[in-house]
Amino acid sequence: MTPGERKDQRIITAVMMVTTAMGALDAITLLHLKVFTGYMTATLILSAIHLFSSHSLLIPGMSAIGSYAGGAMLGGYLVRREQSRRRTIADILLAVGALVVAAALIWSLQLPVSYYATLVTLAFSMGLQTSATRYAQVADLTVPAATGPLHGLAHDNPLVGGSAKAVWRRVMVIGCLFGGAILGTLAARFSVTMAVIMVGVTIASTGVLLYLPEHPLLSWLERVVAGPHLR
Repeated sequence: MTPGERKDQRIITAVMMVTTAMGALDAITLLHLKVFTGYMTATLILSAIHLFSSHSLLIPGMSAIGSYAGGAMLGGYLVRREQSRRRTIADILLAVGALVVAAALIWSLQLPVSYYATLVTLAFSMGLQTSATRYAQVADLTVPAATGPLHGLAHDNPLVGGSAKAVWRRVMVIGCLFGGAILGTLAARFSVTMAVIMVGVTIASTGVLLYLPEHPLLSWLERVVAGPHLR
């Protein structure tokens, strides 16, 4: 862990929480929207695979990608404001949480436009959210995905002469995504609307976490995320 990361462990804790929420949302959107709203590589591939099938995902896929890009543009503007890194990330995550909850309410209306309105709102919010996690500049957590951390665990393994750096954090990233996906899948079985609201509240709560002053409970949580070597 770099000195900068040690200086603000709260940001790492917040991004880890967002990673869990993203695992849940990716599971929900794949199951019920048939595309990912936060994982654009998979959405692009799914759109290509189904291009000539009877259930083409081209329009939903391109809608998600375009909306995600729009959210990323807004995020790019917001992170360039002159204020602290923690405050900027907190502001963005609060906005993302509100957008995700709004998407859940749109879905619950079950109107003819609900599918695309939900898809566009979620994808836009995820583009915005990725701007926040990238701006956090935490290694292995710039994008909530398991490929980088999994590769890092194998690539830096002592068995092949590696330094075994950041093992705890990489394991946590994979665990958060996996656990979040399980949670999202189970919650959506009872109610897709409530499952998405759960994600939105989690992300917004993460933003609130960054506003709070120091507290023993928060210090404990930060030590858990930091790993045994920093306790």
